[in-house]
Amino acid sequence: MSAGLYGYNGTLVGILMSAFTAEYVHVPLSSVANKWDLQIFTLPFNILVCLHIAATGANHPYFPELFLSVPVGVGQVYGCDSPWTGGLILLALLLSSPTICFQTMLGSASGMLSGLALGAPHRDINSGPWGYSSALDCIAVGGVFYVISWQTHLLVPICALFCAYMTSAIANLMSMLALPACSWPFCLSTLIFLFISSEIQAICRQLLSVASYPKENRHYQKHINFPEKAQHRQQSSSQEGAPLMENGGPNVQLEERSCSEPV
Repeated sequence: MSAGLYGYNGTLVGILMSAFTAEYVHVPLSSVANKWDLQIFTLPFNILVCLHIAATGANHPYFPELFLSVPVGVGQVYGCDSPWTGGLILLALLLSSPTICFQTMLGSASGMLSGLALGAPHRDINSGPWGYSSALDCIAVGGVFYVISWQTHLLVPICALFCAYMTSAIANLMSMLALPACSWPFCLSTLIFLFISSEIQAICRQLLSVASYPKENRHYQKHINFPEKAQHRQQSSSQEGAPLMENGGPNVQLEERSCSEPV
């Protein structure tokens, strides 16, 4: 030990890891941060250390349970606390709508991370109550009641984290009355975000009577916008053709085209 025989291999491994992996983390972060004239500080260090510890998850005391809490949170939507049941539900969602499957996993993971940030007991986090309300929240906001877009994708994690923190507040309040939190956090947080985002024009809120899964919502929205765009093109063409008619040019009669006809 005094001769350094037990340390030089670790030193070499550390040098090689920093040489070959820091570049892959530092360069992308720097390119993004430079657009806003920001510093990345020690973010590459934090990311690499956390990835290394996560890679040794089999030896981490809480990693397996926390990893399984994501499908458990999904299964709790149907009252199931088994990760295998949650995994089957996620598989069914993947076959039905990959977008909803991704939003569900994002919501459950956000709830789990929020529980860790608030110091919730690991037993409560692993059993899934922190994940299922956020999972439902992400499904509602991430493509069912909104037409999916990049603005909606930014709104989804914000809504999930807000729902997770509301879960903590409502659970503490209901415990004083010896009542369960149920899905109160999901209902209240989703309604709040529906009211707030209804004033944002960039986020298109779907009509309740036609709300469906994300792909169908996008198809419906395109079908509605098509007549408006066609009418706008027709008006533009008419305005451009007006000077030609005034100057004695050819009088071209524009033909109306229905939504069902190809453009």
